[in-house]
Amino acid sequence: MGSGQQKHIESDRMLKAITDQSSEGITVADTEGNYVFVNPAFCKMSGYSKDELLGMTVFDIKAPEQDHRSFERTKTTEEGLTVEVLLQRKDGSTYHSEVIGKNIDIDGKALVLGIVRDISQEVKTGQKIRTLSQAVEQSPVSVMIIATNGSIKYVNQAFETTSGYPLSEVEGKKFFSLMPDHAKKDTYAALFEALEKEHSWEGEVQIRKKNGETFWEYGHISPVKDEYGKVIHYLAVKEDISTRKAQEEKIFHQAHFDSLTDLPNRLLSLDRLTHIIGEAQRQNNKVALLFVDLDDFKKVNDSLGHDMGDEVLMVAAERLSEVLRTGDTVGRLGGDEFILILGGLDDEKSAQKTAERILEQFRSSFDIEGRKLMLTASIGIALFPHDGATPTDLLRNADSAMYHAKSLGRNAYSFYTEEMNQQVARRLQLEEQIHGALDRNEFSLAYQPQVDVQTDKIIGAEALLRWNNQTLGQVPPDEFIPIAEETGLIIPIGQFVLHQALSQASKWQKQYQADFRMAVNLSPRQFRDPDLISQVERIIQDHQVARHTLEFEITEGVLMNNQQFVKDALRALNHLDVRISMDDFGTGYSSLSYLRNYPFDMLKVDRSFVNDLVEDQADKELINAAISMAHSLNLKVVAEGVENQEQYKLLKDLNCDYAQGYLFGRPMAPDIFACHLESTLED
Repeated sequence: MGSGQQKHIESDRMLKAITDQSSEGITVADTEGNYVFVNPAFCKMSGYSKDELLGMTVFDIKAPEQDHRSFERTKTTEEGLTVEVLLQRKDGSTYHSEVIGKNIDIDGKALVLGIVRDISQEVKTGQKIRTLSQAVEQSPVSVMIIATNGSIKYVNQAFETTSGYPLSEVEGKKFFSLMPDHAKKDTYAALFEALEKEHSWEGEVQIRKKNGETFWEYGHISPVKDEYGKVIHYLAVKEDISTRKAQEEKIFHQAHFDSLTDLPNRLLSLDRLTHIIGEAQRQNNKVALLFVDLDDFKKVNDSLGHDMGDEVLMVAAERLSEVLRTGDTVGRLGGDEFILILGGLDDEKSAQKTAERILEQFRSSFDIEGRKLMLTASIGIALFPHDGATPTDLLRNADSAMYHAKSLGRNAYSFYTEEMNQQVARRLQLEEQIHGALDRNEFSLAYQPQVDVQTDKIIGAEALLRWNNQTLGQVPPDEFIPIAEETGLIIPIGQFVLHQALSQASKWQKQYQADFRMAVNLSPRQFRDPDLISQVERIIQDHQVARHTLEFEITEGVLMNNQQFVKDALRALNHLDVRISMDDFGTGYSSLSYLRNYPFDMLKVDRSFVNDLVEDQADKELINAAISMAHSLNLKVVAEGVENQEQYKLLKDLNCDYAQGYLFGRPMAPDIFACHLESTLED
C-alpha cells in the first residue's frame, strides 16, 4: 500500500472520527432532500436511528408548522447562511435548531451539507430574557442598573414616569446626583458603606424629580456578580412610597398636633418638655412652664356657641405664639388650656416678662365675626428644677399656680408655691364628690326674701342651692356651681332645684300668699338643653303653681350672641307666662339692646353698685339711671345686696321696686323662712 493510499485511509478515518464525535448534527442530502449521510449527534438530536434517517428526507423531520423554504434557499446564493428551523423528533416533540446549509460536490454528484445545532435552551433563555425585560419595563416599581462607579446604566419606564427623567438624561450620571442635598447626608454614608463591602442595602431614599420636586422611594440595592464572583454592577429596585409617607406624616401630625390651632398637643408638648428638661440638666440652667387658661371662656362657648369659641381659641393661639422666643414651645392641652415652655433660663425674670407680654396681648379685644369680645387670661408658672423635676410635676404645679392666679381676680399670673397644692387637691375632691351628690340627697335649697320697697312686705324669695357633703362639709356655691356646669351635672341639679322651689312655692302660696313669687337661677348650660321648656312646663303642672309667680334669673352672658336657641327658649318661657329677670345687671357684657330685644320682666341690679350707694354719688346716679331706663321699658327693678337702712331708704327714694339682701334676711331653710314670712305678714 502506497503512502498516498495510506494517507487517504488515515484521512477517512479522521473524518469519520470527527463526524462521529461532533456535538453538532452533520447531515448530507441530495438535491431532492433525501438523506445520504447522518452522524450520531444528529441521530441523537432527532431520536431516529441512522437507518431510519437514511430512508427519510429533510422535509420529514421538520415540524408541521415549519415551511420548506430553508432547504430551497440553500441551493441559491444564500447557502452558508444560518437558518433557524423548527424540527420534530421521533416522539413528536419539536425543538429549535440552527442549520447551516452548504452545496457540495462529491464525485461529481451535487449534494447539500447541513450542520445542525440544537438551540432549544438558547431560545428558552432568550424568551425568558425577553419576558423578564418586558416585566421590568412594565413593572410598577422603579428598576435601575448602576455601574460599580455609581453611574446609571439603565432605568425602566416606571422610573422615567415617576421621576420625569428619560434614560437618555440620566444614563452616565451618578446615582447620588439624583438625591437632594439634605438627603445625601442622611443616606449616602450607610448606602455607600454597604455597597463598598459588596453587601445589599435597603431603606428609604429621597429622589429629586426633573421638575425639582422630591419624592420618597423604598429601595433594595444588591450587587450583581459574574461567574467568577466579581461585582459587575448593582441592581436597584425601588418603590414610590410618597403616598405612604404623606399618610404617615398626616397620621403623625394628627397624633401630635391640635386639629383646631395646629399647635403641639399635650403628647408632643410634654415630649418637648422632657427634652428641654434634659438639656437644662446638662447645661445647668432653668426651664419655665407657663400654664395659660382663658378667663370666662366657658361663657363664650355656652352663650355664643362652639363655633365662636373655636374662633377665639385660634386667635388666642396666634397671640400666644407671638410672645415666644426662637426655640420656645406653645402647645394646647385641650379646651381653653395652653402651655408655654421656655428653656435655657438663668432665672425667673424671663418667665415673668413672658407672662406680662401674654397679659398685654389679651388686653385688646377679640374681633370675631363683627363682635368685639374682651377676654383675659390667668397664668400659672412653675420652674425646673425648683418646682418639679419631671414634666408631670411641673404641669401639675403650674396648673395649681394658674388656679391661684384666678383666685386673685383673674387676668393675672402667679408663680407656684407649695400652698397651692391644697387648692388643687380641694378642686379634685369637689369634682369627685359632686358626682352622686344628688343620689345621696346632699343638695338642699335656702330661700332669701325679696321685699316690696314701697310696702316693706315680703312678696317672694330667691331659691339658692346649698351642698352639704359628708366628706367636705358645707361647700360654698361659688366653688361647686362652676364645677357642676363644667361637668354637665347642672342639668339634673337644675331640675332638682326647680322641683324643690316650686314644691315650696306651692305650699306658701296656699298657706300665706296666692301671689308669692319664686325666683330660680338658670345657667347658660341649661339653655342648651333641648328639653328645658318641656321640663319647666311639666314641673309647673306637677306642683300646680301660678305660672306668673315663677321667675327665672339669667345672666347677660346667655344673650351675647343672639343665638336662635336662646331666643326660642326665652320666647317659649314668655308664652308660658313665666317671668324673666336679667341678673347681675351692670356687669359682664352689658348691652341695653338685650332689654329691648328680649322679653324681660325684671332687671336685677348687681350688689356691687348697691354696696357704695350711700357713699358714692356715681353709683347712686348709675342705679337711678338703671331704674329710670327699666321703668321706661315697663320693667320692674330688684336691687340685691341691700344690707342697711340707709341703702334701703335711698332705693325707696329712687323708686326701686324690690329689694333683696341681709337687711331682710339671710338665705334660710324652708321652715325658718316660713316663720319669718308669717311674722312679717302679721306685722
